[in-house]
Amino acid sequence: MDTLLPLVVLILVAIGPAYYVLVPFASEKVATVGEDAATRATALELRKVNLYKQIREVEFEREMGLIDEQDFNRTQADLLAEVTQVMRQLEGALIEQVPPVGPAPAPAEELVCPDCGTLIGPGTRFCSSCGTAVGDTCPGCGAVVQSGDRFCASCGRGLLN
Repeated sequence: MDTLLPLVVLILVAIGPAYYVLVPFASEKVATVGEDAATRATALELRKVNLYKQIREVEFEREMGLIDEQDFNRTQADLLAEVTQVMRQLEGALIEQVPPVGPAPAPAEELVCPDCGTLIGPGTRFCSSCGTAVGDTCPGCGAVVQSGDRFCASCGRGLLN
C-alpha cells in the first residue's frame, strides 16, 4: 500500500502534461475567423521581412564558414522560393485591400407637376407644360422646397419671414 500512492501520483503527474502537449496535435486546425485583408497583409509583410533576415543570416554563416556551400545553396534556394510565394500572396492581399468603388450617387429626385403630371427636373420652379409653380429654392442652400414649407428639409433654415 505504501508503494501504491507514489505510483498513482507519478502516473497523474505524467498524464497531465502529456495531455496538454498531445491534445493540440490531435485537434483540427481552426481557420481564423474574420481575418481581413489588412491583417493578412501585415502578417505577410512581417513574414517577408523575417525571410529576408534569414537569408542574410545564412549568407553570414557561409562567410563565417559555419555551413558548407551545398547547404548554403539549398537553404538560400528554399528561402528565396518562400519569399517569392509570400510576395505573391502579399500582392493578392494588397489587391483585396483596395476599397471597392462605392455605388453611384442616386439621381436627384424628379418632381411631378401637381396639375398636369409632367416630370420636372430638380431646381425647376415652374412646370414647363402648364406653368404651375412646383417649388421654390431655399435661400440658404438652394435645395428645392415645396410651397407652404416652413423650413428647408436640407439645411433647416426657416422659409417664412
